[in-house]
Amino acid sequence: MRDEDTYADLTALFSAEDREQEAKPFVDQVMGRIRAQARIRKLLLVVTGVGGALLAASQLPKLLADTVGLDASLTTSIIQVQTDASALASANPLWLGIAAIVGLSLLAVAAMERT
Repeated sequence: MRDEDTYADLTALFSAEDREQEAKPFVDQVMGRIRAQARIRKLLLVVTGVGGALLAASQLPKLLADTVGLDASLTTSIIQVQTDASALASANPLWLGIAAIVGLSLLAVAAMERT
C-alpha cells in the first residue's frame, strides 16, 4: 500500500506536467510555417508559368506567320506591344536589369522547387 501511494504522487506530478506541455501549439506553429512556404511556392510557380506563357505567346506571330496566316489585326497588335516594350527598355535601361533580376529569381525558385 505504501508503494502505491508513492507512485500515485508521481503520477499526479507527471500528469500535471503533461497538461502544461500541450502539443497543439507546437504543431500549429510548425504546420503554419510549412503551409506558408507551400503557398509562396505555389504563387511563384504560377507567376513563373504565366511569365513563360507570355514569353511563348510573344513568339507566336513569328512562328505562325508563314504557316497559318494569322489575322492581321492580331499580328499588328502583338508587334505593337513588342515595339512598345523595346522602346520602354531603350528609354530606360534600368527596366532591362529589373526584368533580368526578376527572371533569374523566378528561374532559381522554379529550379529549386521540390514536388
